[in-house]
Amino acid sequence: MATKKRSAARIIYHAVCAAVLLAGMFMLLHEPIQSWFVSRGTSSLGLHKVAAAGSEKGDNSHIRKQEPVFNFEEVAELDFETILMANLNKDDIHVIGGISIPSIDMNLPIGEGVAPYTLALTAGTMKPDQVMGEGNYALAGHHMNRKDLLFSPLLRVKTGDAAYLTDMKYIYEYKIEEQKTIEATAVEVIEDQGPERLLTLITCDDSGKARVLTRGRFVGKTPIQEATKEMKDAFQLEMSNL
Repeated sequence: MATKKRSAARIIYHAVCAAVLLAGMFMLLHEPIQSWFVSRGTSSLGLHKVAAAGSEKGDNSHIRKQEPVFNFEEVAELDFETILMANLNKDDIHVIGGISIPSIDMNLPIGEGVAPYTLALTAGTMKPDQVMGEGNYALAGHHMNRKDLLFSPLLRVKTGDAAYLTDMKYIYEYKIEEQKTIEATAVEVIEDQGPERLLTLITCDDSGKARVLTRGRFVGKTPIQEATKEMKDAFQLEMSNL
């Protein structure tokens, strides 16, 4: 009887040790795995999705599958489940363009709206019917611990840096003019400001409680076939494919 009890105790002990080990491994690998899924998903939602809109041979991935969501106040912290499901439901993300800031190595697809799956893999438009190069073009993006994903690089941007948007017809250039911390409730910053043509980028600060606003002013637009080398390099475009 004593031998059976010792055997049962050993089994329980080893089971507990294995559970603790697995939990520790999950905690250790959780963030790298999460980051990998974000990077993989973002890369797969490249500008070819936008280019397909003008091609009869496109895969129809540019077609809106559902109505976009613009309720930014309900945006929640990015978690692993949302990232995983976004990768499994990429067709629900309506890619309409791209944003690049070469000085901080930021190059992201732009998705329509701020639905959870959209913000998990893209920069999301914060207002309906925004037009690049007009009004106050506002985008939101998540801030992650890995500093090269989504809007995390924005915390390294400097005044005077060039920022580019593209809809695969034109490339729109902006010059960064300011960056400041604002309250999470300061939603008025995304509204149009008279005739000014602005780019407003919103992400969380390191604490997650406040928001970081990065703002640029419109410089001009260039037909994509006439884009400079710097512009092409910013979006990693091969002109032979356009």
